[in-house]
Amino acid sequence: MTTREKINTTDTDDYLLWQALKRSDKAAYEILLKQYYAVVLSYGVRFYRDKEFVKDCVQDLFIEIWNRREHLGDVVSVKSYLLQSLRKNIIRENSRLKWFRDADQISDDQDFNVEFDIETYLITREVENESLKKLRLELDKLSKRQREAIFLRFTQDLSYEEISFIMGINYRSVVNLIHEAIKAIRKNWFAVLLSGILFIY
Repeated sequence: MTTREKINTTDTDDYLLWQALKRSDKAAYEILLKQYYAVVLSYGVRFYRDKEFVKDCVQDLFIEIWNRREHLGDVVSVKSYLLQSLRKNIIRENSRLKWFRDADQISDDQDFNVEFDIETYLITREVENESLKKLRLELDKLSKRQREAIFLRFTQDLSYEEISFIMGINYRSVVNLIHEAIKAIRKNWFAVLLSGILFIY
C-alpha cells in the first residue's frame, strides 16, 4: 500500500468516526481521543512551552468537542481540524489569562520549538561538535512560521492545504515558507557535512 493510500484510508476512517461522534457514539469519541491526544499535545507544546497549560487547553478542546458534538460540521481532515482548533484555543486562553497572572501574550508570531531530525543524523555520524553547533545556529535563524510549517509538513505529514488551514495563511504562503526553509537547511547541512568529511580526512 502506498503512503497516499494509507493517508486516504486514515482520512476515510476518521470521517466515519467523526460522523459517529456527531451521532453521540461514545466509542467513536474515545477512539479519536486515543488516536489524536498525543499528536495534538505534541504540537501544542511546540507552539507554547508551558506543558500544563497546553494540557489544559487540549483537555478543554476534547471536552468542547463532545459537548458540541451534535452541532459539529463535517471536516475534511480531523487531524488538521484538531490542530487548528488547539492553536486558536491556546492563543485565546493565554490572552484571557493575562489579566489574572503575569504571562507574555502569544500570537501568530509566537516562538515554535522544533527538533530537526538532521541533528540526530549528524550526531550518529560523529560530525564534529563545533560544526553541529554552527548548524543549530543556522536552524535557529529560520522564522517562527517556517519552523511551524516544517513541523506540520514533515513531522505531522500534513498537506500544504491542511497547513494553510491550521496556520490561517494562504496556500502560496505555505509553499514559500517551506521552500525557503528547506533551501536554508540544505545549504547549511551540506556545509556541515563537508566540514565533517574534511575533518576526517
